[in-house]
This record gives sequence, C-alpha cells and structure tokens, in this order.
Amino acid sequence: MNKEQNLENTEKALHIGVRRSHLRFDCMYGMLDGQETPKGHPQEIMKRLGITYQNATPQSMVDQWWFWNCENIPEELPPYLEVADWNPMEMIGWGLSKEDAVAIRDYA
Repeated sequence: MNKEQNLENTEKALHIGVRRSHLRFDCMYGMLDGQETPKGHPQEIMKRLGITYQNATPQSMVDQWWFWNCENIPEELPPYLEVADWNPMEMIGWGLSKEDAVAIRDYA
C-alpha cells in the first residue's frame, strides 16, 4: 500500500457512519489558548476534513462560522469544532433569512 492509499484509508476510517448536525467553527480557538488552528478559510478547512454542509453562516461578531446540516462528520471533532443544537427558525436575523431557515429546517 502506498502513502496516498494509506492516507485515503485513514481519512475514510475517521468518517464512520453518516450523522447530520449543525457545527460551530470557532476561529479564535487557537488564539485564546495557545493551540494551533489549521491555516485557511473555515469553508476550506471543512472541505479538507471531508465534512459537507447545506449552508454556511459567518458570525463576524464572535469570530465563528455556523455550518448547517453537516454530514460526514468524524467521530472525534477537532477542538475548534463543536456540535450545536440550534433551531434555524430561532436564528432568523442572525445571518439567516427566513427562506434559508426554512430550507435548513426542512432539509431531507
């Protein structure tokens, strides 16, 4: 097995099953406690992790990104990501339009 195949198998092993959740990406994680946060835009980092999502909402006031209806979530999340138990209908006006909130709520 070559190095590329080994890396691919490792990445697949991290994604056991498919669960769907909303995720909060904390852009300040590394700055506050001295930990290293990966370099790049949060959407690029999510792509590298293999996590897909329906909608991404930037939250500039708190240096976060909210990712809605994420799939292919690893069993162990990096420390700068956490599962969020949000109702999108309660987030209208916080970066979400009513149309976006309904689409997130009704996502199948």
